[in-house]
Amino acid sequence: MKTRCYDGKKWQYEFKHEGKRYRKKGFRTKREANSAGLDKLNELRNGFNIDNGITLEEYFENWIKTYKEPVVKENTYRHYKNALQHIQQHKIGKMELSKINKQVYQKFINDYSKEHAKETIRKTNGAIRSALDDALYDGLIFKNPAYKVNYKAGKPTKSEKEKFISVTEYEMLKEHVKKKRTRSSLALFIMICTGCRVSGARNIKIEHINQVKNTIFIDERKTDTSPRYISIAKSDMKHIMDVISSFAISYDGYIFKESGFIITLQAINNALKSACRVNNIPIITSHALRHTHCSYLLAKGVSIHYISKRLGHKNIAITTSVYSHLLEEKFNEEDKKTIRILESM
Repeated sequence: MKTRCYDGKKWQYEFKHEGKRYRKKGFRTKREANSAGLDKLNELRNGFNIDNGITLEEYFENWIKTYKEPVVKENTYRHYKNALQHIQQHKIGKMELSKINKQVYQKFINDYSKEHAKETIRKTNGAIRSALDDALYDGLIFKNPAYKVNYKAGKPTKSEKEKFISVTEYEMLKEHVKKKRTRSSLALFIMICTGCRVSGARNIKIEHINQVKNTIFIDERKTDTSPRYISIAKSDMKHIMDVISSFAISYDGYIFKESGFIITLQAINNALKSACRVNNIPIITSHALRHTHCSYLLAKGVSIHYISKRLGHKNIAITTSVYSHLLEEKFNEEDKKTIRILESM
């Protein structure tokens, strides 16, 4: 450990650790410089490197590219990219990791919460907290500033009604996309017929389609119960095969792959937005088709047990949790029906 006075007033420390030189200036006395140098050396020996200069924006961007992009689905990765954009748009993004304490991070979340719904805040905070957990493990910070952060949504969560469209609108959409002979419209048609997630539609291969049994094998790669065969109407199967026959199928069998690339989520959502506008239907996401598929079957008297398996839910508890409001409506209908039956005895 070396200390020296570099301008007649200020002191600095300087030392080498594992072949790398460390130096810091600006101390008022030799004693302060020496003490700070020893503290830094101890940090390094204990696996810490706090004064690394890396910002939250830099660390988070590298973290999602290293740990998330190779393993998570496109839709999930989009949530991490959104979190990165919010970090970049806020002054906290340019701050060094070591300078971000709990209060600084809480102020960031407070600002973010003013314009976002609770679920969006939860996902963004969860992504950043996970990244900072790894930064802590790597010795880049002493504590995770996102620990037990509090937040309150400033924007109301989308109501259940906004996640669905009516049965009439659902049927209108089906007829609209049926007239289009594009990959994105076919993907929407299959989602309407099966209730599968967009990832399930994008992963369909020609070998997954059984024209004899009128089933499509769906693998959304989400849970162990996601891979499943879904039955569809014979007329719908005929339309699907008719449209597919006009495509050049990829060598590996993916029906939604063109020029080496599988159709993007954005292309499917754009086709859905266009269909909604043309038919004067409220703009919805592709996932809303899945919600509406469930509500449509419930309205037609299909059992929740069957619907749960059709949607690929891990267990029926998930189905009842997600669609509790629909089940409550169904319960009220059945309750009235029961009373009528009992009164007729």
